[in-house]
Amino acid sequence: MKHPFLQGEHNAGRFQDQSVVDRYHLRPTYPQEIFTILNELIVEEPRAVLDVGCGTGNIARPLADYIERIDAVDLSLPMLERARTLPGGDSPKIRWLHGPAESVELEPPYALVTAGESLHWMEWNVVLPRLARILTPHGMLAITYVEEQSARSAPWSDGARQIIQRFSNNPTYQPFDWIAELEKEQLFQKLGERQSAPVLVKQTVEDYIAAQHARSTLSLDTMTTEQAAQFDREMQELLLPFAQDGLLTLNVAGGITWGKPASGKI
Repeated sequence: MKHPFLQGEHNAGRFQDQSVVDRYHLRPTYPQEIFTILNELIVEEPRAVLDVGCGTGNIARPLADYIERIDAVDLSLPMLERARTLPGGDSPKIRWLHGPAESVELEPPYALVTAGESLHWMEWNVVLPRLARILTPHGMLAITYVEEQSARSAPWSDGARQIIQRFSNNPTYQPFDWIAELEKEQLFQKLGERQSAPVLVKQTVEDYIAAQHARSTLSLDTMTTEQAAQFDREMQELLLPFAQDGLLTLNVAGGITWGKPASGKI
């Protein structure tokens, strides 16, 4: 099943760009409360977790403290190589697996599957039925996200959106409710959702701009040197008036939607 997000050249391959990997740590990370919620969703043995589309392990590395073991899967080898070098990346509880979530060799059953802003890159009609087969009877799929709430309400938000759209490698993309799409295709049954309390994060203007290049839509590998310099310059001119001592204050929150993956329409 090809879904709207994957149409065109905008795809998961951008996360293999070294320029994206090198800046990925500058993106907002999950508040600690998210891991408490994930731990509460594990209600049976074995306390084993599968993290699909793990990236640099922003879920897998902190979650390892709560569980017996975690298999962390990603299509991008550079992301996995970076994950191993980050705090907690050398935990013996984590097995870093390179390959597609649709077919990589796994060791089920799992009491929880996590997907941090990654399922929309995958072949839903392959991966969701697979997850349904490898979960324990009461196991859950937890679809997680982290968002910079100030990106929507900050005084610079409208200007930033306009700049980002002009430089994006996928300028025609329109957001859509992909959890609703999963439900419509009978590939997911939502059972609950929660959002963490927001936490205040301070970040330099330079790091905030660099973090934009850790997104597939603004990978430096898809820009000319001149385009990248122009993007950075326009963003800096926009953001500097809102910085205090060179720092922007951001509100960052995490969210989880959990439920049961399914086999889809017959």
